[in-house]
Parts: sequence; structure tokens; C-alpha cells
Amino acid sequence: AIGSGLLQYASFFPLNLGFLAWVALAPLLCLTRTYARPRHVYLAAFVGGLAFYLPAIQWMRVAHTAMYATWMFLTLYCSILLVIGIWLVRKFDRNGIPLSLSVPCVWVAFEYFRVHFPTGFPWLESTGILHRIGFGWYYLGYTQHDYLPLIQIADIAGVYGVSFLIALVNTVVYLWFTRCNCDCTVPIRPWLATAAAASQIVATIVYGYSRLDHPPFEQGPRVAMLQSNLAQSVKMGQGDVVVKHMDELLGKAIFVPPAEFPDLVIWPETTCDADYYEMAPGVDPNRAPTVWRENMAYSEKLAQFMGRSRTNQLLGLNGMELDADGKSWKYNSAKFINRDGTPGPRYDKMHLVPFGEYVPLRSTLPWMRHFTPYTHDYSCKPGEHWTRFPLKARDKNYNFGCIICYEDTDPVIARGYMRPSPEGPPVDFFVNISNDGWFDGTEEHEQHLAICRFRAIECRRSIVRAVNMGISGIIDSDGRVVLIPGSTWEESKKKAVVVNGLVPIDQRDSLYPRLGDWLPIACWLVLIVGLVYGRFLRRPPA
Repeated sequence: AIGSGLLQYASFFPLNLGFLAWVALAPLLCLTRTYARPRHVYLAAFVGGLAFYLPAIQWMRVAHTAMYATWMFLTLYCSILLVIGIWLVRKFDRNGIPLSLSVPCVWVAFEYFRVHFPTGFPWLESTGILHRIGFGWYYLGYTQHDYLPLIQIADIAGVYGVSFLIALVNTVVYLWFTRCNCDCTVPIRPWLATAAAASQIVATIVYGYSRLDHPPFEQGPRVAMLQSNLAQSVKMGQGDVVVKHMDELLGKAIFVPPAEFPDLVIWPETTCDADYYEMAPGVDPNRAPTVWRENMAYSEKLAQFMGRSRTNQLLGLNGMELDADGKSWKYNSAKFINRDGTPGPRYDKMHLVPFGEYVPLRSTLPWMRHFTPYTHDYSCKPGEHWTRFPLKARDKNYNFGCIICYEDTDPVIARGYMRPSPEGPPVDFFVNISNDGWFDGTEEHEQHLAICRFRAIECRRSIVRAVNMGISGIIDSDGRVVLIPGSTWEESKKKAVVVNGLVPIDQRDSLYPRLGDWLPIACWLVLIVGLVYGRFLRRPPA
């Protein structure tokens, strides 16, 4: 189990040995048919989980001393889920369900559970209790980000399709390694599972090459991504340094030859030091307090000042809004400023990060604030709308959607932009703005970029990234990283630079936004049926 955990760790950054993922689970699966005592089996599974998650997510502690608690909590939580998964596989194996079915289904079902538990499941939206939350990192499928033909299947089944295939191959490796048949009612020999895995791999690769075989993409708007290099301590306490730093980057973005002049300048998350004050739609500005109106006037002047750049800008900042009841709300926002200095739409982040952007159960458990990196009340309100930003470039009209920070680890957010809605048609491309300055050059930067590649494939839309301290650039709709600041990912982080390039435009359709997370839901149905089936097996004859 420990060996399995270490192999999984090596599959991700910083080692990025993705090929190891195809055998990384095989040692762990030895726990499914061992004759050891159950408590020893589940203790081994737990320790194996620690061997993976403890080093894998240690970059969290770099953000702040308070994040040590988050690091430990997530390590324990994910390791416990692994124990439950092993328990289910063992149970299904005793009930006659082949490992080649139970292992991939359990693995994918728990990946889906982890990104949405406890209140982030999309089907909760109709109940009014939806609160987007979960940990969407370190899926098996993300280890394959460099193998483009293999991961094109994500536009049908999401990253879960890749995870399912890897888990299936690991099961086959385990079956051949132990050279044992299924000790169950209907024996399933390893060669049958091998045939199933081989056929899926061949079909996946053939499909991948067919999707990669297309004419060159249309060249869309030219964008300038401001990649800042601001430590979080500077962002939180040295506003004058932040302003000077961003002004210098903005100057480099707009003082360029005419052929390189951008249609859009993109700021990273919360790098605009000024808050932007507005009224909620339909609220009379005259009802606002005097101080609020003064702040609104300042925000309008900020927009006019940005208009001097003669290009459109997307600012990462705190959005402040006053509602009809006179209550003010704070959002983590992306604010669009038109080239003439008039304010445009605003997107408010929907999937907030616990402790980083709000304190869970703050009213009920006030002591929870001690696990945050802030000394003041900073809580944000989650947004509710998939805002479309209109952009005109070279006599063509585009619209794009914004994904802020770790929203790109939740497939639901990007998928929401691809469905026609009252807010607009499907977007032409995505913008991801992020503040990775919390993690100061760790492997978090590379892992974040690897995850983002899958959102591009799933929706068949390019993604433009502007990141503080992390890796900015452009990802095309095949998941190919076509532009970064340096020659390698490692050389691209922790540097202040402007990344200027054209956005590849892809109008191909994708099934995943329409079908949604059908694969993990199907896996959960298999688990439920398997549990019910097991109860009938144990029931004594009438």
C-alpha cells in the first residue's frame, strides 16, 4: 500500500511521471484478496493514502501557517475515502462482482464525490442548498495531461473517462501479477479483463487521433496576459508595491508595435488593488449611503482611467455590491472595462475556497477563523451567474467566460458556459485568472496548469490564463499548451512578464457539456446496485 501511494505521488508533479499511473494502483489492490485481518487491511490502506496525499498536497502549507491544518485535514479525509473504497471493492468481490468492474467504478465514483462533497453536487441546485465546495485535485486522469491522444476522450466523459481507463488497466495488471482467478460465483479470468481494457485503450487512442486531425484553428482576438510576481504577503500588506508592479506590466502590454496591440488585457485574480463598488441590478443609486456613492464615483474614475489604455481590460479585483436592503456584499470578481473607459459586465466567483475566501460555519463555530490566513473578516459571497463578456476584435464579435482560480478544478463551472441560457450563447473561449502567489513556486503551479488542460478539451474551447506567480499562457481546445512565458513550465513561473498571443477559436461541438457527469453517476448506480445485490445474497432462503 505504501508503494502504491509513492507510485501515485511520482505520477504527478513535481516528478510528472504520468506513465507510472498505469501500474500505481496494482500494489494497493493486493489488499482486496488478502487473508490478513480486516483491521490490518484497512490500516494498510489508510497508511497507503497517507504515503500519497501527505507529500502530494504539502504545497498547501506554504501559503500560511494556518494552512498546515488544512493540509492535515485533507490528507486524512482523502485517506479515509481510500479506506472506504477498498472496503467496497472487497465487499463486491465477495459478492461475485468482478474487480475489472468494481475497481474503476469505485475509483471514479469517489473522485466525483470528492469534488462535490458535501453540498456541491449539481443536482442540489433545485433544492436551494447548493454551495459549491470540494477538492478536485489529484484525479488519476490528470496524470495523463501530456498524452494528448489519450485524453481527447474527455470531451465525451470528462476527466473521469481517463481515470476509469487507468483504474481498469491497473486492475488487469494486478490480476496478471497475482495470476489468480476471481474467487466468486462466476469466475472472470484475467484475459477477459485484458481484452476489455485493450479494446477500450484502442478505441480511446483511435478517437483521440480522429479529434486531433482537424484544420488549423481560426486565429481569434489578441490578448495580453499580465503575469505578476507578487508574494501573498506583498499583496496583503503593500498596496503601493502592488500598484506600481501592475502599472509597469500594463505599460509593457500596451506600449507595443501596432501588430501586437492587444484586443484585451487580462489581469490576474485580485491584482487590481482598488475595490469596485456597484449597486445591485434594479437598485436606485440615490438610496445608497453617501460613502458608498463616493466609492462608486471613485470606481467610475478607475474605469475611465483604464480607458486611457485604448483597449479592453479584464480586472481581477474585489467586487462590492449594495443590495436593495442596504446590505453590502463582497465578491471575488472579474470586471470588464471597455476600451472607451465605460464599465462592462462583472463575473463573481461561484466556487469559493474554504478558509481562503470564507470561514465555514462562521456564525456557529466562530473559533474556525483561527484556521484562516487573515485577521479581519474577509468573507466573500459566491456568485450566481455564468457571465458572458462581449469582445469585438478585428470586426468580429466574440464572447468569453471567466473561471477564477480553482474553479478550473470543478468541471461543472466551465461546462455551464457551454449551455445556451438567458445570459447568452455558448462562449467562444475561456479566461482563467488566478492568484497562485500563495504557493510561492511550488509544484502547485504546474499541477494547476495540467488540470486546466482538461477543461479546454471537455468544452472544446481555448483557455487563456493570467496568473500571479504561476504559469500564464494559452491552451488550445485540444489541450495543447501553445504559449507560455518560458521555454519550460519550470522556467515560466515566478517571473513578471506579459504574455501576448492570439486565441485559437474552435467551433466544434462537445458531448460532455450536454451529457454532464454521466460516467461517475453511472458508477454510483453500479455501486448502489452492487450493495443491494449483496444484501439479497446474504438473505436466508424463505
